[in-house]
Parts: sequence; C-alpha cells; structure tokens
Amino acid sequence: MPIVRIEDATQRSLAEQRILVEAVYASLRQQFGVSDEELQARYHYLPATCLRTPGDRDGYVQITITLFKGRKAATKRKLYADIVERLARELAIEPGAVLILLDEHDAENWGMRGGIAASDIDFGYAVQV
Repeated sequence: MPIVRIEDATQRSLAEQRILVEAVYASLRQQFGVSDEELQARYHYLPATCLRTPGDRDGYVQITITLFKGRKAATKRKLYADIVERLARELAIEPGAVLILLDEHDAENWGMRGGIAASDIDFGYAVQV
C-alpha cells in the first residue's frame, strides 16, 4: 500500500510529471511487487522561494514513500537504485539530486477499506521481500 509523495524543485510539464510518477511506480512494482490497485501518489512542485535544497542543488527531487514495514535492506537498496536509474534515463535527472525516504509503519496502524486494519487484509503481495 505505498503512498508516494514527490516534491520537485523543477517546474515540469504535465507529461514530465506523469513520467516521474510512473517511473517511481514501475520501480515499486518491480522491486517490491506491489499491485497497481494499491499505488497512489501526490506530485508537488515547490518554487525556489518555498524550498531550500541540500547544497542549493539544482534539479532536486525528494521522493517520500509511506509503506508497511517489512522489506529487507537489500530490497530497499534495489528500489533506490532503480528509481534513480529510471529518473536519470527518462528525465535526465542528476542521480545525486534525488533523495528517497521510506516512511515505514506497522500494518495494524493503517485503517482502510471501510475501517479495516491493513494487517487483516490480503493485498496479494508479500511485504517480507
């Protein structure tokens, strides 16, 4: 049930915004095995007056992914590398300008689908990958 929030210091066209979101989704599908049904994202452009980037870096993109706890460190490393590679290839985003944060929570702390604890729902994919 990943929830993706992208904060971007570059003003991009709607097509580029969609490419960025889809690149993150593709990485989550490939590395974590999540289904399309469970993905959701918010894209935010923040002008320079509203954002201070590390080292005042141009092209900075911060991707925060809120998800269930349980993925192995090696799997997370693959996700980070895959996202950065896709963004570099598809949008020419400098790999060093990308920050990825995983915000992990126990499944029992998510109430969804009409007030059901996520720990009681079969999502059809494994979290312990």
